[in-house]
Amino acid sequence: MTPSLSWSRRRFLGLLPAVPLLAACSTGSRAGGGETLRIGVAAGPGNLNPLDSGSEVTRWIAEPVMETLYDYDERLRSVPLLAADEPAVSADGLTWTVPLKRGVTFHNGDAFTAEHVAASLDHVAAFAGGSEWVVYFLGYYSGARAVDPYTVEIRLKRPYGLLRSHLTNLPITHRAFADRKDTMMGTGPYRLERVSAGLGYGMTAHPGYHGPPPAYARMEFQIIPDGSTRAVSLRAGTVDLAVELPVAALPLLADRPEVTVHRVDAPIDILTYVKAGDPPFDDVDFRRAVAYAADRQGVNDKVFGGAAALGQGPIGPAERGYDPDLRVFPARPDPARARELLRGVADPAFTLTVSAGQVMEDIAQILAQGWARAGISVKLEVLQGGPWAQRWISGAYQMIMNRFSSGFTSGDANYLALSPAQSRSVLACGYENRAVDTALDRVWTTADQDERDRLLREVNATLAEDAVMFPPVYPKMIVGQRAGVSPLDPARMRISRLGTPRLRPAGGGKRG
Repeated sequence: MTPSLSWSRRRFLGLLPAVPLLAACSTGSRAGGGETLRIGVAAGPGNLNPLDSGSEVTRWIAEPVMETLYDYDERLRSVPLLAADEPAVSADGLTWTVPLKRGVTFHNGDAFTAEHVAASLDHVAAFAGGSEWVVYFLGYYSGARAVDPYTVEIRLKRPYGLLRSHLTNLPITHRAFADRKDTMMGTGPYRLERVSAGLGYGMTAHPGYHGPPPAYARMEFQIIPDGSTRAVSLRAGTVDLAVELPVAALPLLADRPEVTVHRVDAPIDILTYVKAGDPPFDDVDFRRAVAYAADRQGVNDKVFGGAAALGQGPIGPAERGYDPDLRVFPARPDPARARELLRGVADPAFTLTVSAGQVMEDIAQILAQGWARAGISVKLEVLQGGPWAQRWISGAYQMIMNRFSSGFTSGDANYLALSPAQSRSVLACGYENRAVDTALDRVWTTADQDERDRLLREVNATLAEDAVMFPPVYPKMIVGQRAGVSPLDPARMRISRLGTPRLRPAGGGKRG
């Protein structure tokens, strides 16, 4: 079953204080030759521990430093990385035994062994650890132990098909760093050497890396909060990559042949759902009226410059279970249909709770205007990350909305975003549908990916038709890069990765 069991919202809420809420030229050369790769990012995390957060703001920085037991190949299949081979799974599905690669060292010189893997798994599965991964492990994980230095045994309470996905996405840390929030220690091609609060992060190539030597001697992540400024920095050549470029800033790069802008479908969701167990959203007709009156096209045009896909159910184009032919609600508001559904509703009004930020607030304003045309009154509540998360987890909302990226926790899927639709989940929104409960239970337990994809498509359609989760759009991942850097990997971008450890100078020579 999905993470519910006897774990209460109150207990989950108690973890919140510990949970993280989301100009020179250089000469191309091999590692040690002076080359620096510079990446412009929108923010830096308050907690640097990637075992605690799967958000892009943390994991983009961790990507060159931390590695996982398994990795994705060019077809997004899970293949061994720190693991030496495929896991051996017991006949009852309750014991997974993973052989580990030998000769791997952490950045401090310590050997990578099974005790570090066990410590990483125990950290994310512990209530007190404050990791968002606990929602995945709750009710399934029993423990892990080192059978010998190069064999780790993972024990489960019940069969858990999604475990392979977690082993492909969960970073492995040195056991002494599992609880650290201020730094990170991994086995990756780069080691973290400098943390400048509010400014950025500096890394150097790890000379003892077990794989191909990294192509850059140094890597710099520069925090540039304003999206237009990131675009200007890319144009000027003071950064080589710039992430989360706003559509409004792209004209700044349109006439620059040395800059490539990638717009890629990725598992980025405008997480939007209602408290289906409480008035007014316990009335399915009211929910559908709100969904019919949502201005999806307006959000796409005005906020995303037409670059997003129009929303229907909770699963987007880059995610497993997406159905491009699903058409339940119109692109433009249908006020007449909404009014028909609202007959008999004395006071068609609700509060929309969104996370603070220009994009989310702009989306909310456009949606509110569409709802007003159908006679639906909306109060907009804008909260910062911590207070927003408290509302979300405690269930103290009517409709809630935020940007949510699942690529670093579950690759090309959004299992956690679907949890509120499961009636026994700690994140349950009050929706009761036995077929959905059964399907989501099976999604988590089965090892058959074809079966999982079919069930996800069915759940996605049901949640759209019942107007429980109906995001206005599915945004794209927008990243810019200069010609002096080898092309970004489209497959990895589809799971939100930048692939910075694999990048290299393109063609050598100078760039600026």
